[in-house]
Amino acid sequence: MSKVRFSVNVPVYNAEKYLHECIDSILNQTFTDFELNLVDDGSKDSSGAICDEYAKKDSRIKVYHNENQGSFATRVFAVNHANGEYCIFCDSDDYYDPGYLERADELLNEENCDIISFYHEAVIDGVRKSGIPHWNEKRVFEGEGRKEFYKSFMLSTDFNSLNTKAVKTELYKNDTIDAEKYSFVKNADDFLQSVYPFLNAEKIVFVPECYYNYRMHSESLTHKINPDIYKSIFAVRLFTWENYLKGTDLLGENTKQIYAANSAYSAMRTVKAIAQSDNLTDEQKIDVFRNIREHEFYRGFIEPNLVKTDLEKKWQLVYELFSRHSYKMLLSTVRILGKIKR
Repeated sequence: MSKVRFSVNVPVYNAEKYLHECIDSILNQTFTDFELNLVDDGSKDSSGAICDEYAKKDSRIKVYHNENQGSFATRVFAVNHANGEYCIFCDSDDYYDPGYLERADELLNEENCDIISFYHEAVIDGVRKSGIPHWNEKRVFEGEGRKEFYKSFMLSTDFNSLNTKAVKTELYKNDTIDAEKYSFVKNADDFLQSVYPFLNAEKIVFVPECYYNYRMHSESLTHKINPDIYKSIFAVRLFTWENYLKGTDLLGENTKQIYAANSAYSAMRTVKAIAQSDNLTDEQKIDVFRNIREHEFYRGFIEPNLVKTDLEKKWQLVYELFSRHSYKMLLSTVRILGKIKR
């Protein structure tokens, strides 16, 4: 089969309410040289049938029906079946602006790069909420200049989303990470699939432009949390340390110390989210706190390498209470300081 410019990959799971809008936004792109891979991840609703109906009407669409594997394994599957020069993703409840692929193609032609990175904005109750891009101007990273991008990528969440990148497909396909081993990862899976392409791309371009609409559901705005979320976060951070950062100066001269502080910050944000959750009792929250402390990444990496003063003061307080096992005081403090943000 001859190559197309883009493989647009959509992992689909129980998305019947929004799937039509998602697929239509892709098919209505002003740039048409693409294939659309719809990967049904064992949906229990009518999503699979919706995919099949679209495939009957448009030859660019390929549909795959799999047993449920989770989003990470489903994305890896999509990449392995991609025929495009570049891959781009869309979640099945989100949607593109009409000129997304045309703009991506234009930039790829101008820059001859491996990755174009955009940014996204949330859509809440149909209204797009203006975001703040990491940089306010177009930035090009190549050669030694890539280290600036690596540091921003590793230490912020601004570049995690697969949906706001056009990535040379071979960079995804050359990644040998074991999808089955990390199929349990439900949080930070975008980062997990981004790290290899970013660190192996010769040229990366960032543009502060938004063409992707990330739909936030009302239920996602409530204080509900999966108590096992820390397992995914720590697994991804341990993988990244062992495979990409250990023994390097990618984050600076004190890479280990910098990464420990950033990991502690991530852990304390998780602790705060658990403390504020509505779906767990205080006893359950405290049990999760204990489990976090016993995790191999927390005990073996964060605690021995963290310099507490590297944390912002508002997070030093949370860390201090957590490290002293003052869990009841921590719960009370987080309730009082409920407006702690970053």
